[in-house]
Amino acid sequence: ELISITHSFKTKKNEILFRISHEVMEKCNFRYQDKVQILFANNNTVCRIMHSDKAGSVTLSQQSKKSETSPALVRLSFRPGLPDFLSKEGKAAHQTLNRVKYVHKEGKIDFQDGCVTFELELAEVEDDGEL
Repeated sequence: ELISITHSFKTKKNEILFRISHEVMEKCNFRYQDKVQILFANNNTVCRIMHSDKAGSVTLSQQSKKSETSPALVRLSFRPGLPDFLSKEGKAAHQTLNRVKYVHKEGKIDFQDGCVTFELELAEVEDDGEL
């Protein structure tokens, strides 16, 4: 996977995890510890991750310190203002979900220097197993 977004609410942690592959890092000139801004558009169906020093920027962390080709991660605690993917997909599925994962839609990813923009495609859903 080039890039993914996972929204999960398990063990009382409601968080959104962005995972950026090493390939995307190279194509966009991202480095670990870079500051980026994560933006959503088009009713939260398009995501842009871009270099930024603005207030509210987040840091690209290295998933595995032992690997130079490790994906970068950004882990955000869910808060108002972030897309609520769990509610959106839960409503569509008429159930309570505790994990949803998106990847980029085939052919709908754009790499630029310091920026990646992609259209989201739902890849996985997981409910809480309760009836």
